[in-house]
Formats: sequence, C-alpha cells, structure tokens
Amino acid sequence: MKLVTSGDVFILYLNKMYIQSLDFNNKEVAEKYIKNVFLKLSHKYNFEVSGYYVAKIYVDTNYGIIIEVKKEELEYLDYFSNQIEMDTKVIEGPFLYEITNLYYSLLDKFSLYKLQDKLYLLAKEDINDIEMGQLLEISKVIYGKRAREVLLKAKKVR
Repeated sequence: MKLVTSGDVFILYLNKMYIQSLDFNNKEVAEKYIKNVFLKLSHKYNFEVSGYYVAKIYVDTNYGIIIEVKKEELEYLDYFSNQIEMDTKVIEGPFLYEITNLYYSLLDKFSLYKLQDKLYLLAKEDINDIEMGQLLEISKVIYGKRAREVLLKAKKVR
C-alpha cells in the first residue's frame, strides 16, 4: 500500500492482495470499503476527514486498484460535518508501466509501446506476484485517462 497526498487529493495504491474478496461492481460495497480505508488512514496519519468526497477507483486484474479521492467543497458544509459522504466511480481499464530500459525477461507477457522517447508495457496475460514485484521496481504505473491517451497515440513495437 502506498498513499500520496497533494492538497485535498489523496491517491491510494493497493495491490491485489488487499482486495481479493471485494466486488467493485457493487457500488455500495466499494463505497463502504473506501470509507473504512480512508478512516483508518486518517487515524493512523492524524488528518481530519469529513465532508463530501469524489472517489475514482481504477481497477486492474494484475495490479489491484488505485483510488483517487478528492474533497469537494459544498455550500452546505454543516450538513456533512463529522461524517463522510462519497460519490464513487469504478473505472476498469488498462494499467501501463512506463519503463526507461528494456527488460527482455518481461516481454513474453507484455505488449511494448513507444511514445516519443518513453517505453510502456501493457500486460497481455495474468502475471504472478513475483513478476509484478519486478515490474514495479523498474516502472512507473500509468492509469486512467493518461493510459488511454498513451495507447491511442503510441506505436506498438511488440
């Protein structure tokens, strides 16, 4: 698990072992899970959470999920004091892995794309935990709108 904060945006990276039994097709289950994780993190890292949040859950079968949570400022601020309300959207889509050097041991299970001077890997099949660990050590995860843009503009090399 990795947590990145920037202002009022929280990005939580959870690998698939954290979410094995969750059904993200059920919006209520997804919202309840995110609220619980968010509350646990707020207690652990001592930050206050209350109000209305928009959460985007990016799902990938190999990686797990990336959750972007952004606080929305509403006119009726008192209504949500001391509680959390969330609007959750589940987005399934490709996760790409931006790499700087070509690792031939990974190419069998990945398609290779090139855009400008950057290389991107896209999983062709399920990869095991060891392969995912190796991949994450050498890459940067690209997801959501950016991943779709790369796939539209990039040239498939292999």
